[in-house]
Amino acid sequence: MANIVELNQMSNDKLEKTLEEAREEMFNLRFQKASARLEDTSRLRQVRRDIAQLETVLHQRELATQAAAADPDIATMLKGKEWVANARYVYEDSAWQVEFNDKGGKRLGTAWVNLNKVRPKGRAAARPRLVVRHEVAR
Repeated sequence: MANIVELNQMSNDKLEKTLEEAREEMFNLRFQKASARLEDTSRLRQVRRDIAQLETVLHQRELATQAAAADPDIATMLKGKEWVANARYVYEDSAWQVEFNDKGGKRLGTAWVNLNKVRPKGRAAARPRLVVRHEVAR
């Protein structure tokens, strides 16, 4: 399995395909274990960790896209348009870069989202602004 840096650079389609293959391997390993044919039991743990890493990366991309689309400035830009988002982690900025495009592929804007900001607890606490910066295409 690839390390987390390589996983962050993969496309969503490639991640989902890899996740499906890992789940299939986990099914086969469990079947072998139940029938007492599994020789390397440590492989179960490794595949379970691989699945968790893949799901984490996909979930973080989804959270970054949701946080970027919920930002008031970006929400007004996207209002009334059909769009798709592509999120990738930029290590230099320590943030997720979410690029918004329309269905034709024309760039609408880009937002940088920091999911590591501390979120205060309680009902009265204001939510932190997760979008660090954004650019709107003209």
